[in-house]
Amino acid sequence: MSTKRERVNVIGAGVVGLTTGLVLQRNGYQVKIIAEHWPGDFNIYYTSPWAGAIIRPEPKLDERGKKFEEVSYKTLWSLSYMNDTGVIRIPNVDMYTYDLQINGEPWLKGIYHKFQVIPKDKLPKDVEYGISYVTVSMDVPKYLRWLLNQFTNAGGKTEKVHLNHLNDAFEPGVDIIVNCTGINARTFGGVDDDKVFPIRGQLVAVWAPHVKIAKTLSHEDNTCTYIIPREDGEVILGGTLDVNEIDGTPDPKTAESILNRCAKLCPELHQGKGLSSLQIIRHTVGLRPARKDGIRLEAEISRNSAGNNVIVCHNYGHGSSGYSKSWGSAIEVLELIKSASQAEISKL
Repeated sequence: MSTKRERVNVIGAGVVGLTTGLVLQRNGYQVKIIAEHWPGDFNIYYTSPWAGAIIRPEPKLDERGKKFEEVSYKTLWSLSYMNDTGVIRIPNVDMYTYDLQINGEPWLKGIYHKFQVIPKDKLPKDVEYGISYVTVSMDVPKYLRWLLNQFTNAGGKTEKVHLNHLNDAFEPGVDIIVNCTGINARTFGGVDDDKVFPIRGQLVAVWAPHVKIAKTLSHEDNTCTYIIPREDGEVILGGTLDVNEIDGTPDPKTAESILNRCAKLCPELHQGKGLSSLQIIRHTVGLRPARKDGIRLEAEISRNSAGNNVIVCHNYGHGSSGYSKSWGSAIEVLELIKSASQAEISKL
């Protein structure tokens, strides 16, 4: 817990900003989240509402990535037992058309429930590696609203406003700024991170309450086909990986390709009645807030207009793993702020 009720302004109300704000508010800080877009808003540069939102582990990660993913998975697993979170437990099968060259047991074993490597003779033709486990998926609008409600119920404050520069958040009496601007970090004044870039993804949402298992088929070029059931019977079908593309209009030919690929991966999708029988709910396009060097998570000291030191902590660049690393990176922000605060105190 912080020794005094230090004031924190978090910039950004996507899944990373909301989770970070909630963690800090629960740990004794007085937090205000400042953002132009909020749960319920739809804008191509507000990336969280467009996500498929499933915790799908990466078999190969550095130690920090493993930590973030483990913390997030365990937290969301516990949330799946609570009402109104939009989080559900669901069996998942991940398959790869290339050899991942994993020696020994994958790091995921012992963390993910019912984890197992699928024997090669049980995999479909042209699939080199496969794993199965129980994971969690999120009804994105519901989950984002839950995060926001938890934050405000804990005493957190909100302000809906467009900021042009990091300095705009340097309000009198604010001790700490947390930058969770996501894709906007590339052009946000005072950050201007040219390592940030968009990866466009197109999805199709269909009504298929009989589908109860998530599936993903990944290729060596990082493209993949995936099926993500949600709690209300909606199923998310994807996807695409369009680097540096920002067109928010769904492409009909891409949608047709997604439907065909998903039907091949999950033949029970249309229950033998053909793709034309599927009830399509919507077509969507979103941007993944990627970064060349991965997530930027670091604290630095800046000065406000009064000449006082302010801790600035950056937490952005999650790419396609915003949901799967949100809780882990939020905890890291908390630790970075504690360390920076202690360093400042030691200088006195």
